[in-house]
Amino acid sequence: MKRGLQIIIGMLSLIPFMVAILGQTSGLGRWLPAEAITPEFDSHYRYITGFYISLGVIAWWIIPNIEKHKTALRIVAGAIFAGGVGHVISFWQVGAPGPLTLVFTGIELCFPLLLIWQAKLPRRQSKTG
Repeated sequence: MKRGLQIIIGMLSLIPFMVAILGQTSGLGRWLPAEAITPEFDSHYRYITGFYISLGVIAWWIIPNIEKHKTALRIVAGAIFAGGVGHVISFWQVGAPGPLTLVFTGIELCFPLLLIWQAKLPRRQSKTG
C-alpha cells in the first residue's frame, strides 16, 4: 500500500517538474508567437515554473517517509488542486484548452484523493513496508 502511493506520487511529480524545466529553459516562446510575448510576461512565466520545480522536489522529499509527512503532502496536494481550480476558471472565462491540459486538470483536481490513501497508511511501517 505504501509502495503503491510512493510510485504514484513519484510518477505524477515528474509531469510538472519536466514541464517546468522546459518552461525555465524555453520560456513562453514554446507556446506563443514572439510578438505576443513581453519581457514581463515571459519573466513571470519562468518565475511561476520555479514553483512547479519546487513542488516536484518537495514531493520527492516526501516519498521515502510518506506516512510521516502528512502536512507536507497536504500542502503539495493543495497547491496542485489550486492550480487545477485555476484551469477550471480559465476554461469558464476564456475557453477550453487543449486535450492534454484537460487531462492534467483532471489529475490536479483528483490529487487530494491521495491524502485519503496516505491517511490509511500506518504511522510507522516495517522496513519491508
